[in-house]
Amino acid sequence: MPDLGPNKKRIAQLFRCLSSSGGERRNAFAALEREMQKAGVDWTDIGNVIAGDGNDAGNYTETEMQEFALAARAEGVEVGIKLGMARASNGGNGQLTLPKPSEMAQYCHDRLHRLKDDKQRDFVSDMCVVTQRRTSLSKGQLAWLASIYIQTKT
Repeated sequence: MPDLGPNKKRIAQLFRCLSSSGGERRNAFAALEREMQKAGVDWTDIGNVIAGDGNDAGNYTETEMQEFALAARAEGVEVGIKLGMARASNGGNGQLTLPKPSEMAQYCHDRLHRLKDDKQRDFVSDMCVVTQRRTSLSKGQLAWLASIYIQTKT
């Protein structure tokens, strides 16, 4: 979906003017088509914006989605390699024994400087508090904590 950019407000204003009557509606329609042409959008694009939530955030082009998929896959492969290395260094029996969630959270928290971004640091800090309160983690939380733990171990 194209970005309407600086023309977005003007297009929305003219679109609203279509509810007028007579000559005012015709003038609004003509002006709307000119603005759409300047922005490089057509009626299908306008329909797509209306069908969405009206917010361009979260709408990605196919190229952006492909780049995201490649990055996610690369990260997944890297984590898989580290997991395999951790299993091999754990006696070579293919089994990986992880410590308790509270121990993993504390280990990672003690190494916050080794984490890759603020999102991981915030998550680990939250997990320290959650696991100290003896609250059980969801499967997703436990998986992400284990992934971060393995990354900091290798």
